[in-house]
Amino acid sequence: MRDASTLSMHSALKANAELVRKIASQKLGVDASYDEAGVRWLDDFLNRQRQHGTAESKEKLPQTLGSFLGECIIGTYGGLWVFDETLQSWSVSFSDGNCVYPFSKVSKQLESGDGESVLSLFTAIPLVFGPRLKQSAATEIQKKSWWRLW
Repeated sequence: MRDASTLSMHSALKANAELVRKIASQKLGVDASYDEAGVRWLDDFLNRQRQHGTAESKEKLPQTLGSFLGECIIGTYGGLWVFDETLQSWSVSFSDGNCVYPFSKVSKQLESGDGESVLSLFTAIPLVFGPRLKQSAATEIQKKSWWRLW
């Protein structure tokens, strides 16, 4: 059973993700959905921010954009938010010990970009965690030809 603080944090993560969707829609005219298209938009947005964003925005963006990335992962592949006590960070877990770290990935892409794409992480998930994903997503991915995964 989850305690009240964990449920509260899950609500905050979802609220942050919804905030990203709202701002993307109202300020940027983008329909940022919790799927691969949303992650493609996020990847482009992070690349633009890395090149043109202020240091202050780069410091604050991972908190909200990491929530959005996590919700895209959960919406597409399943999994759930879990707090990693060792790393003191939230992750999306597919099974015991099998997880990804959306906040860290967003930070890394903002910092360096090279090889740190949130889109690459997103599209690699079915290759790395295939059997641990929700059945419907794994089945759909297996139907695609290998060259269309990217």
